[in-house]
Amino acid sequence: MITRRFLRQNGRIFAVYGLVIVMVLVGVFFTERFVSERNQFNLLRQMAFLGVVALGQMLVVLTGGIDLSVGSLVRVSVLVSAILMNGETANTPPAILITLLIGAGIGLVHALLINRLNISPFIVTLASYVILRGVALTISTSPIGKASREALTFYDQKIGPFSVLFVLFVILVIALIFVLRRTIFGRYVYAVGGNQEVARLSGIPVQRVRYGVYMLCSLLASVCGLMWLSRMGVGDPVIADGLELTTITAVIIGGTSLFGGRGSVLGTVGGVLVLAILANLMVLLNVQQQYQGLIEGVVIVASIALYNQENKN
Repeated sequence: MITRRFLRQNGRIFAVYGLVIVMVLVGVFFTERFVSERNQFNLLRQMAFLGVVALGQMLVVLTGGIDLSVGSLVRVSVLVSAILMNGETANTPPAILITLLIGAGIGLVHALLINRLNISPFIVTLASYVILRGVALTISTSPIGKASREALTFYDQKIGPFSVLFVLFVILVIALIFVLRRTIFGRYVYAVGGNQEVARLSGIPVQRVRYGVYMLCSLLASVCGLMWLSRMGVGDPVIADGLELTTITAVIIGGTSLFGGRGSVLGTVGGVLVLAILANLMVLLNVQQQYQGLIEGVVIVASIALYNQENKN
């Protein structure tokens, strides 16, 4: 009985990691480059970019919300941090701080509009997506600014055999697992997503929980922007295109319900792994660009179809 219940509760996680294993086996048997040390290092490092934002998206979705602005916020964060740094070491700390404050501030505005004006999260963050996209293009339509030397070297730094970016992602994963499983805030997040009205009647501060998750989501999007700056060295107004859909896809593949109240950090990490390995395999196998989009689209449709089927059951 315990085993059956455990499998039912965690079946989606087992399924997503089973898919990861299948994709790894495809890589092992069809291309030798997949298992090379260099490719594995780059795969895990690139996974961190999507993973950081996907974890923030997961927090919002767990409460029954959504954030469509993360990609645009990454762009703005890259541009702002690059302009503020301007290649100067002394400018690095204030540039990072201001960028993170902008991210947290955007999340605060999202939650404020949702709480005070009772506007749908979809509408609020869709409007923010358009506004921030326009802000990015207003700042510049071409690469601008320059990362400091410290920011540039950060991208290639290692801790043991792993990229420092991947290690930071792992630390974030562990921290969020602890928060969601062991803290009152984590229990409140699931309660708000499970049934908002019941949560409110139970004395749970629903609005404060929203402030927390939306600010964390936007803050992590700004962190991703700083990560992109360390990779590119300049502010690029066209990066992170489609990141909104990709993060939502990773969250859904990982088993998080779009209606809130159900999901896990490990599931989301599995969804991120699926998308990261898929993109890596398509490059290594020389899949033509037009077919890459087709394959990614099939994965998205299949994941949403599976999600809908589970809810019918």
